Amino acid sequence: MKRLQIYKLIAILLPFLILVAIELGLRAGNYGYNTKLFTTDEDARFWVMNREVSQKYFTVSQNATIGNQETFYKVKPAGTLRFFILGASSAIGFPYMHNGAFPRMLKYKLQFLFPENNIEIINVSLTAINTYTLYDFSRQIVNYQPDGILIYAGHNEYYGALGVASSSRIGRDHRLIEILLAAKELKLVQGLTRLAEKIRPANKVITNQDLTLMERMAAHQLIPYNSEAYTAGIKQFDRNLGKILHLFHEHHVPVFIGTLASNLKDQVPLSKETTTTYNAPEEYIQGEQAYTQEQYPEALQHYRLSKEYDQLRFRAPEAFNNIIQKYGEELDNVYVVDVYKRFADNSPNGIIGKELMLEHVHPNLTGQRLIAETFYEALSCHFFAGKELQPDSYSLNQTVYPVTLFDSIYGDLVIAQLKQQWPFNEAPATLNYDKKSIEYQTAELFFSRKINWGQAMLRLNNHYILSKDLLNALRIVEQMCLELPHEKVFRQQAGSLCIQLKEKEKAAYYFNQAKKP
Repeated sequence: MKRLQIYKLIAILLPFLILVAIELGLRAGNYGYNTKLFTTDEDARFWVMNREVSQKYFTVSQNATIGNQETFYKVKPAGTLRFFILGASSAIGFPYMHNGAFPRMLKYKLQFLFPENNIEIINVSLTAINTYTLYDFSRQIVNYQPDGILIYAGHNEYYGALGVASSSRIGRDHRLIEILLAAKELKLVQGLTRLAEKIRPANKVITNQDLTLMERMAAHQLIPYNSEAYTAGIKQFDRNLGKILHLFHEHHVPVFIGTLASNLKDQVPLSKETTTTYNAPEEYIQGEQAYTQEQYPEALQHYRLSKEYDQLRFRAPEAFNNIIQKYGEELDNVYVVDVYKRFADNSPNGIIGKELMLEHVHPNLTGQRLIAETFYEALSCHFFAGKELQPDSYSLNQTVYPVTLFDSIYGDLVIAQLKQQWPFNEAPATLNYDKKSIEYQTAELFFSRKINWGQAMLRLNNHYILSKDLLNALRIVEQMCLELPHEKVFRQQAGSLCIQLKEKEKAAYYFNQAKKP
């Protein structure tokens, strides 16, 4: 009898033992991808964002995106202020990337105001993700001693990975999604999902790398106003954002979250589909007419309705800003940073348009600067004041960020290409730049992937040094200081250039930084 029971027990356990053995074998063979948010950098003193981490959230591996490679100390030094940035393409600085993003501009400002502190701003934003990914990241970030969290996210909620209308979705039930995300920690599950991806019937709209990521992620799916999918997206944002903010509340970490801004005045509805009740193109036309007649409040109302009724939901609905404001009132660790108001206040007649936006949602360099300034003001009121940190007496103008003509040209090249494709489908734009200039030629080489970003910076720096354009040379070197903050050679070069430019205060800062480990 006992032997029979043993056989039964073995029969029950054997499948599980086989699965465990397979899992251990896959791990031993380093199969699949690493799901940790951070991995050890080439310099073992530092953590760096894992280049593979996004594969966990995309059902089509070709669409998985890669974030910034910003290092930070494993052992947090005394006097370090560590902020993490959560967001998507706007927060990562698309189309400029690198130092065209507001987090880098913010760091540039803070490093001069608080030179005795080591300012770490680690941007974990990824293109084409939403709050599912951001919550998963947040659960890991709390273990890395954050002093503060900055969030600017929401426009990708519908079409970003795992969104209700995304080509990378695995259903709408949030419990199922959370279970499957947890299961993807297992190499066996990673293998099964890869197998499913290979045998699934091919959808060229989703996998064709010649199409924009926008098109691949949305797969032309329309979401009518007040439809089931529309409402599900709002609930998804509310639920996941609430989890993120409550998580940081439990760990006593302050969160600064921006309201969302989008192009209202100069972005026609991306979808021409209408319903009897909700007609986005008609609302836009009425907005144009009211604006022409200088009836600006009425124009704003029509532009907003046009955005709300647009069935291609690449611009967040107004409900998202209401949700952000709600959590700012409910949680004492959450501070709302009113980016939308700042943009409106700096737009003609209070209506956001092409003056600050490149297309539907991505800010231009002026817009990125405004976001940086708005977050800085919130930090000044609610973070630095509470920490009893005193700004240094530097008289430097920290609103002049080290961006160059190269950044503007490259960004315009990217946007010009984007707008020729779905859903914009616009005629090729004429770029009014001197095509013989070193900036244009270098941007064109970088745009066509003939050189990388570091090579572009070196090319520009050499040109500026040879032509004795020390101001632009300094901007390039300062960009390298932000990109590679632990490389002393760039700090020393920046200090030397500042001496030649008679910027003694800035020179002192960079030379002092070069002495630090």
